[in-house]
Amino acid sequence: MEPVLIIGGGLTGLVAAEQLERAGTPTVVLEREATPGGACRSLSDEGYTFDYTGHLLHVARPETQAYLEELGLWRQLKVHRRRAAVVIGGHATPYPVQINTHGLDPEVRRDCLLGFVHAWADETAEEPADFRAWVLDRFGEGLADHFFFPYNSKLYRARPEELSLDWVGRYVPKPKLEEVVDGALGLHDEDVGYNATFRYPASGGISLLPNGVAGRLSCLRLEREVTGVHLGERWVELADGEQLGWRKLLSTISLPALIDRLVDPLPEEVAAARRALRWVRVLNLALGVEGPAPSTEHWLYFPDPELPFYRVGFPSNHGDLAPPGCHTVSVEASLDPGVGDVEALAAGAQSALAGAGLLEEGALRVRRVTVLDPAYVVFDHHRRQAVALLRDFLRQRGVTLAGRWAEWKYSAMEDAVLDGMRAARNLSDAG
Repeated sequence: MEPVLIIGGGLTGLVAAEQLERAGTPTVVLEREATPGGACRSLSDEGYTFDYTGHLLHVARPETQAYLEELGLWRQLKVHRRRAAVVIGGHATPYPVQINTHGLDPEVRRDCLLGFVHAWADETAEEPADFRAWVLDRFGEGLADHFFFPYNSKLYRARPEELSLDWVGRYVPKPKLEEVVDGALGLHDEDVGYNATFRYPASGGISLLPNGVAGRLSCLRLEREVTGVHLGERWVELADGEQLGWRKLLSTISLPALIDRLVDPLPEEVAAARRALRWVRVLNLALGVEGPAPSTEHWLYFPDPELPFYRVGFPSNHGDLAPPGCHTVSVEASLDPGVGDVEALAAGAQSALAGAGLLEEGALRVRRVTVLDPAYVVFDHHRRQAVALLRDFLRQRGVTLAGRWAEWKYSAMEDAVLDGMRAARNLSDAG
């Protein structure tokens, strides 16, 4: 019998394979890299450990905990209470900014507070049509102009009005008026948001998770890149010329990458939907630095347009990732697909980091540059229809999509585990 073929050995693909193998289903996982995990990987250099951008685990579902306990990983994940801040005009204040404006410049704080009060008092019942209107309706002009508009424009490289509302929900909590007033006075001390606490490996980096799942697999084939997918005849071609047939196909690689590998002629509406997909890459400048970290925060957000990065993290503040007396830094900058001199952009980000007082250049010991592509899906007004069309086209031809980039959505690490479990159940139920 032909196996269930899984393209992509990221966390979702690994979990799906583990569940299928456990059920006795013939399965093969094809991963192009030499190590499993996809974006959820770590690398080591001279005693420093770096993740491929920030990966923190927020566990809200009992089935996730039960699965990690079964794998023997749960006890190795240390719980942390989030320490994060927003830096606007050189002034830092705790995250989320909407209930913590007390650390900002007084004029900025006044703008944010008055803007929120005006928005709160406005009884307009009209539903916002885009992210710009939603932010103004929910938070007011001050928070919009000082944080939400510049930060998200920097991250998604799109104007606020270009973005739909499909991605907000739990990721952007709406505060009460009392919370905003307390936050302006420095009186708010409750944790807010889905990431108020998180789990992270005590040592070794986030690779602990994918490696823990991969260690249970006999079907994982590394350094096997799929270059062609034949939907009609149900087989794939690998970079080395090998051909593999499949009974069912589960794709966890990015949706545009999968469509680009289809050998069969595409209907025009499918090709148009593929062209409609938008995303950004993320440049991650990982630094190993001698001496204590310049901040006790886990990460900082930077909405100011003049700074090239949108977030700076200090991962060694929540994990054993650096030699004694040293620390690690993770600098993230958003890039358009296929555009820009990566090394020049990394150098600019490093210079800006030093200018912000967050890097002593003479203490730098290790420097690694990676690019995550794709990194974030751009939730514009064409995304929902395009994804629905592509998903339906693939489903009719025996292809299941699972995971953040395959389903072309925004999700967290817990979702990656649950997506893999769900995909395995669906494939098993389908016979």
